[in-house]
Amino acid sequence: MQNRTDLSVGQRIRAGRAKNGLSQLDLAEKVGVSQPTVSLWELSKQKPDSAQIERLEAVLGGITKEEESSEQSLPAISIWLARALSKKNLTANELARKSGVSAPTIYNLLNGGAQNPQQRTLKSLEAALGERFERTEQEKESFEVSGIGELIDFNPHDPTDQPNKPGVYVFYDISGRPVYVGKANNIADRVDDHKEKFWFKQPIVQTAAYIEIPGKTLRDQVETVLIQFLKNNAVINKNKRARD
Repeated sequence: MQNRTDLSVGQRIRAGRAKNGLSQLDLAEKVGVSQPTVSLWELSKQKPDSAQIERLEAVLGGITKEEESSEQSLPAISIWLARALSKKNLTANELARKSGVSAPTIYNLLNGGAQNPQQRTLKSLEAALGERFERTEQEKESFEVSGIGELIDFNPHDPTDQPNKPGVYVFYDISGRPVYVGKANNIADRVDDHKEKFWFKQPIVQTAAYIEIPGKTLRDQVETVLIQFLKNNAVINKNKRARD
């Protein structure tokens, strides 16, 4: 798999533009150049000068080698998606229209907010991009909770990305800290019940993950253990009452 550090400056500009949902014209206006100039940069037929690089960094980030090193911490799916968008010359918004996956969900994947999306989300992206995402066995194992199932990410603010499955779910804030643990026979319906709560808004609840657990007894046990681990960091307390 091609890493971000293997990309040319032109490819990094294109990937950064797609990641931020910008057209070539949008980027040109922000940097103070013409749209054909951006096109030449992305085709590696012309290189931005030092002043232009600084402006590109301010808008996109990840253009200089110093910034590239931080990209190595991104999950494999983020790197794959950014590369595929760059190769197809698509923005995140264009991919959203083509795939039927919402733009916020795509941005969440690009930014590393989700590492293991639902299969229906991944299949839709693969079909739209004409390219499969291959995960290593080690990566697959990293999402397995021994004896229970696979931890799967979803966007709690996107009804089309919420799982209609029984299980236990966790909400995370913008810093990735778990703030709420819940259980449900149908997670999507339960998440819908939360949407009017003051604490459910972003950035308090930014991302989410779930484990499918059909059995009610095991769901109760897993939820209780997770709540006890989180203690006061969770939005619900040890007696399982939501702090409204």
